[in-house]
Amino acid sequence: MSIEILPLAGTLGADIHGVDVATIDDATFEAVHQALLDHGVIVLRDQDITPAQQIAFAKRWNDLHTHPYLAGLPEHPEIIEIIKEPDEEGGFGAHWHTDQIFTPAPAMATMLYAKEVPAVGGDTMFASMPTAYEALSDGMKAMLRHVHTFSQYNKTAKRSGKMSGKVTKPSKPAVHPIIRVHPETRRPGLYINEMENLRHLDGMTVEESTPIINYLIRHATKPEFTCRVRWEVGSLAVWDNRQLMHMALNDYPGRRRVMHRITIKGDVPFGLDEAGDLP
Repeated sequence: MSIEILPLAGTLGADIHGVDVATIDDATFEAVHQALLDHGVIVLRDQDITPAQQIAFAKRWNDLHTHPYLAGLPEHPEIIEIIKEPDEEGGFGAHWHTDQIFTPAPAMATMLYAKEVPAVGGDTMFASMPTAYEALSDGMKAMLRHVHTFSQYNKTAKRSGKMSGKVTKPSKPAVHPIIRVHPETRRPGLYINEMENLRHLDGMTVEESTPIINYLIRHATKPEFTCRVRWEVGSLAVWDNRQLMHMALNDYPGRRRVMHRITIKGDVPFGLDEAGDLP
């Protein structure tokens, strides 16, 4: 296959043309995998695939992650169908976050396939956590080096009836380094979340933690650290939860949007102290 990789912004993101996910070979997959590491989020355009083909492509990356409270399709439980009807007001994922941060081993990557999209609106924003970390002062980096976040499953989170399955509450809270080292690129980056399940910084009170978390969210989502993915029917995006946050824009009232989502298993995050060969 002849692959064309077109950057979406100066910091992260790329459109990929010339790849047929349904028939992808090993060499092409390696190029796509490298593009994900290089750009954080990639969008393979003009795909026409079945649920089984989407699952097969996702399994090339790793085993698939089972969501703790969202049910999958009856015939393909690995795929969560995210539907927003024209009369619905809320938006799924309409806040800055990284998927599954409230679990001990969060999802490595997320794959989203556009089945039905509004003519305008419904884009997804992404922010580069390594770039945001690099832009912090040396004093802030030193202060955060040994800080961990304390995240917990939020049983009160609003969930659509179409997406709710049997709730399986994680057995224990997740404590992760706020500076996470990427296991493949070795780049350190912020590892934070705007969702309610990020309770506080480990060893600190909520009152003490909130100003720090809020500052880091504002810093990490500055325009120069972000890109925007515009969806078309047949667009298949893969993003690396180990190096970015994302947010779905809820700006299409009165229109319908249908997406097929798969999350891919990851490993336990580690910080600078565990990385060994990093400063």
